[in-house]
Amino acid sequence: MPVGLDPHGCADRVAGLLDQEFAALLPRAVVRHEVGVAERELSGQVPDGALEELMHRLAAQRLWQRHDGASS
Repeated sequence: MPVGLDPHGCADRVAGLLDQEFAALLPRAVVRHEVGVAERELSGQVPDGALEELMHRLAAQRLWQRHDGASS
């Protein structure tokens, strides 16, 4: 099920950065989904100031795993 992103929040910024990084590797919908999942998992679990960076790291790691799994 697709996870929605706040269009003006840090999840949207993270998704935009990862969209660029993974543009040639994975569909945009996959990138946006992973960012949404990371946001949901981390919200309330980490300090607000760390959410954007940790969301980026978590989603990027999962996207690299998806890419590596698909190319094996």
